[in-house]
Amino acid sequence: MPDKPTWCGRLEEIAKALGELPDSWVDRPMLEQALGVGRRRAQQILAPCVTRQIGRNGLARREAILDHLRRLAAGEKAYYERRRQRRLGEQLEKLREDLLRRPRVLVEAPMAVLGQRFEGLPEGVAVVPGQITVCFGTATEALEKLLALAMAIGNDRDRFERLATVG
Repeated sequence: MPDKPTWCGRLEEIAKALGELPDSWVDRPMLEQALGVGRRRAQQILAPCVTRQIGRNGLARREAILDHLRRLAAGEKAYYERRRQRRLGEQLEKLREDLLRRPRVLVEAPMAVLGQRFEGLPEGVAVVPGQITVCFGTATEALEKLLALAMAIGNDRDRFERLATVG
């Protein structure tokens, strides 16, 4: 798979960082740090712009590097990377909207539970002053009983406060 220029979206930030360097010459480690790429990729990007050698290290003028980065950013790889990022963002947004529209259901609620009253709470559910007790055998049974209790509270909040309040 070809190396995707993930740095393309930060080109202005990179130009600013390179512009703040004390020298107008850029070497591979500087480019690695600015672009957030590995050694080999930094060498590949730097190579066409090298006009000066110090030992085995190639140096390029800052302006030449920035022009080269802009050409790379405008190229085909950058186009596909931006398109991929946009599509990923759209898919994530769609998933978020779906989740908000249809929240995960912890337990299926039968229609009978909508009108739940304290008198008809399932066996093992008790509300006494300062204490709520829910006895269950399975996790699903616990969720069903908690839902019934929540619906009963929602249907008669005053009665719940009388039953649960100490003193």
